[in-house]
Amino acid sequence: MDNKLRVKWAKGKPRKIVSARILPGTDLISGIEKICFENEIESGAFSVIGSLEKSTFVLPVIKEGTKKGVGYGEPQTVSGPLEILSGKGFISKDQESESGLFIHFHAIFSDAEGKVYGGHFLPGGNPVLLTLDVVIMEFEKISLLREEDPEIGIRVITPVGKGKVGK
Repeated sequence: MDNKLRVKWAKGKPRKIVSARILPGTDLISGIEKICFENEIESGAFSVIGSLEKSTFVLPVIKEGTKKGVGYGEPQTVSGPLEILSGKGFISKDQESESGLFIHFHAIFSDAEGKVYGGHFLPGGNPVLLTLDVVIMEFEKISLLREEDPEIGIRVITPVGKGKVGK
């Protein structure tokens, strides 16, 4: 077995932190995108808690015909009320998206009976129920770019530094 340690990294620091509330009926991902545009944030990380009317997400599955034999399955939707127990994500530049940004968000959440779910959230399918609290940290000296990785055959977030960069 080959035990190579391979990483890509970039070193930076926080530029600014924005705390916000996303209001009822607003899609979680669209709301984060709006906060980013209004605060000129193109690369960063965020954390959320709050409630949703429903959630639409995908999970990894075995997928024939892909370079690594895995991919995302069909979208799943869980109806609310739902409580996000922990949600984290990244904001990156994405030349192929309509907005120019990619909001990459994963969370664990529970339904009214306490059943827990989790996954990779999809845009447009996660309306806020009561409130959603978000804290965004913009990066300085680091850009996150969403680009094709030819080794695995999918688009991934890649850190690019303006100073020291590791490969």
